Amino acid sequence: MKLKNYVTLVLVLIAATLYAQDPNIIWQRTIGGANEDKRPVLLKTQDGLLVGGTSQSDISGEKTEDSRGGKDFWILKLNDNGDILWQRTIGGSGDDNLTSLSKTNDGGYLIGGFSNSPISGEKTEDSRGGFDYWILKLDESGSILWQKTLGGTEDDDLRTIKQTDDNGFIIYGDSSSEPSGDRTATNKGYPDLWVLKLDSDLSITWQNSYGFLTVPHSPHQAVNLDIVNNGDYIFSSTLNGQNDAYYITRVNASGNVLWDYRYEGNRIELTPFVKATNEGNFIIAGTSSSDISEDKEEDSQGMFDFWVLELNSNGEINWQNTIGGAFGEQPWDITQTQDGGYIVSGNSDSEISGDKTENSQGRDDYWIVKLNNVGVIEWQNTIGAAYADIYAKIIETDDGHFYVCGQSVSSISGDKTENSRGHYDFWLLKLNGTLGLDENSLYSNLTLYPNPTKNTLQLNANNQQIVRVKIFSVKGDLVQQVEGFETSKTIDVSQLASGMYYVQFTAGRQIATKKFIKQ
Repeated sequence: MKLKNYVTLVLVLIAATLYAQDPNIIWQRTIGGANEDKRPVLLKTQDGLLVGGTSQSDISGEKTEDSRGGKDFWILKLNDNGDILWQRTIGGSGDDNLTSLSKTNDGGYLIGGFSNSPISGEKTEDSRGGFDYWILKLDESGSILWQKTLGGTEDDDLRTIKQTDDNGFIIYGDSSSEPSGDRTATNKGYPDLWVLKLDSDLSITWQNSYGFLTVPHSPHQAVNLDIVNNGDYIFSSTLNGQNDAYYITRVNASGNVLWDYRYEGNRIELTPFVKATNEGNFIIAGTSSSDISEDKEEDSQGMFDFWVLELNSNGEINWQNTIGGAFGEQPWDITQTQDGGYIVSGNSDSEISGDKTENSQGRDDYWIVKLNNVGVIEWQNTIGAAYADIYAKIIETDDGHFYVCGQSVSSISGDKTENSRGHYDFWLLKLNGTLGLDENSLYSNLTLYPNPTKNTLQLNANNQQIVRVKIFSVKGDLVQQVEGFETSKTIDVSQLASGMYYVQFTAGRQIATKKFIKQ
């Protein structure tokens, strides 16, 4: 009997070790029904967050309402502990795909996506033909206050809706429609980019179509739009299967193009997400397979990498960073953090290699990378389970932590503590945002001297083996790199110009960054 109890205890301890979750996870929730629940997006609220995505599930798991037909909008309000306060299933008898969540000026919520449903379920207007933009306003309790369908006779796929300072709305997506239905603008690409400005009464103030000026009549895929501090708009797109690059367009409040640039290397660049920063710049994160060429200043780390660029207000590159491992990385979100840096979320299937300091948990995992204000990695986290964990979105909380949510088909394994509800589910986590310095023993063990220095820099890691050291300029340019040494090293920095530099150390799962002055 004692031997049996001992064996049982050993098995329990082994299981606990195998499935122990990442210590940086504050809590996690698996949210789904028996069918597919995919592509969630996030919105921070005063007391928690809103999660919205596309669902095909009937009542099952966490889902409390049946499907209206095919795919529906599924919106959930959660508190800061991850408890569901309310949820709504919104759809018609066709397919309704949710792509955008944002706040209204009066505390409500804007829901946007694309739908081919006729009048049915919650939908009060017929399809114009194919998919149309479908926008709704919800109150704080999730009740529908109004809705509007906008489209032409072909497919029109909404990507972003936001309320503007004049209480109107800006809507962005891609469209294959010629002038028809609500569309008056000539098509420039099949699809092209279709932007509408509505007033507070939902009347169209203006609309315009855009195709990249140097690649006319090419099929554009819209990615996202953001509002600039002065009332301009910035939006991003990519081309479907040709001239793959980041396409970034800035227009004024009337929709007139101010500038329209593409950023590329010699291979493939896709899905650039763009955000306006507090300083009047623009931060972009997409995926790239290019080596040094054209606009790209660093070689690929493997197959596809995160390629992050900061642009100034005129579209010129301030700095860039290629971030990845030996296989494939795809970012799905980037946002500016309260400390003036940036956080990038996406998925990766790389083992430890390149910039990646943790192995994959199975297939694709969430990969979260924190950058400082010039793109130098401060910390990173790989979160995943045995199967595909992808499309990770991220927002920062008021207390400096992070909500991360994507879709997962994994059951209990790796960092995941709940089984799949059926197929793909929303996998939501709250992460510790202080993981960078407070829990990084590498940072506290590192010493740099002399600092300031003229010729040499002595690095000491207090018995931790360093894999790699990178030195970056204050603008984020990589100026020197040293591979693999033991616990101390003297580096010649005499060739560097005078000024401040960042030194980034990689040791095992940890990354730490410190500053030094070159005299």
